[in-house]
Amino acid sequence: MRSSPRLTALTVAVVCIGLVVAQDVVPLVDFFHTWQYATALALGVVVMLGYLNGALRGQDGMVGRRLALALAGAVVATVTGIVSGLLGPDTQTVRHAPGSVAPIPDLHAAAFFTSADAATIANGTAHVILRRPNHADVEIGPNDRKFLGASVLLVEPSHAAFIEARDAAGNRLTITQPTNAAFLSPVLLFPNEQEIAGKRLPFDTFAVPALQRIVKAVLLPASMTTTLRVRPEDAGKPALLYAVDDEHNTSLGLTIDPDGREVFVAGLRLRATIGSYPTLVVASAPEPFALSAGVGLFIAGLLWAGIGLFCAGALPLRNPSGS
Repeated sequence: MRSSPRLTALTVAVVCIGLVVAQDVVPLVDFFHTWQYATALALGVVVMLGYLNGALRGQDGMVGRRLALALAGAVVATVTGIVSGLLGPDTQTVRHAPGSVAPIPDLHAAAFFTSADAATIANGTAHVILRRPNHADVEIGPNDRKFLGASVLLVEPSHAAFIEARDAAGNRLTITQPTNAAFLSPVLLFPNEQEIAGKRLPFDTFAVPALQRIVKAVLLPASMTTTLRVRPEDAGKPALLYAVDDEHNTSLGLTIDPDGREVFVAGLRLRATIGSYPTLVVASAPEPFALSAGVGLFIAGLLWAGIGLFCAGALPLRNPSGS
């Protein structure tokens, strides 16, 4: 019995299947699109085909012939991974404001980013809905992973803040974002960065037309507020640093707004609810049917070979008497 080639082939098969399945488990790893990954899988295919050829010719007896089914399945799964890694599109990250729509040409679809209020931002529960002609909608939530053909869809939480603005008398004011596709959205997504105290911090800008105010908001992480002059109960919370200008770019005030706290600056009452809003990620993944079929054949082949060994007495039952 040629146990060493058999063991080598089965070990390589398990490793290759694991590497391919990993594309579905952690699809954002860049390694899956490298020549090193493809080469490793290709070498695995060579090893498996070498054993498969000999097994079909009877070099490993009855067990080898049955294991040929398992190795054939492993080859199918591995080739699926090679194709996905080499030919699949690069990972696409789509970030849009609540209530907006983004086309996804590679999927012949459009992504609808759902509206969000303060509670949704705080809890990070917003969804993205993918729509395609003549197909059912695909809803992707914070913990979802959806497969669409040879692509996997998921959402990642990104920094966001819901802003409420009022005048000195408490009347609600409209917020606009002139540089944002969602012009009237009260949700900041912080697409830019600025260096403060040696750290790159996200920032965004919004306007309050009723009072001719332009506000730059810098997101401060919780680790920074522990060293700032804020109320003891606000230390350790994320916060926004507001820089308020008028329409002539004259500075009118600067203040820190901890999460959930209302502050008054330059005639404005501002309250920020800090949390997250989803970013849609579209990554290539092994074709589900081919991968499932390959793994299924591998398992079936192992079981078939195991049954053959058992029936042939290669796996004898233990004597109940212990002898």
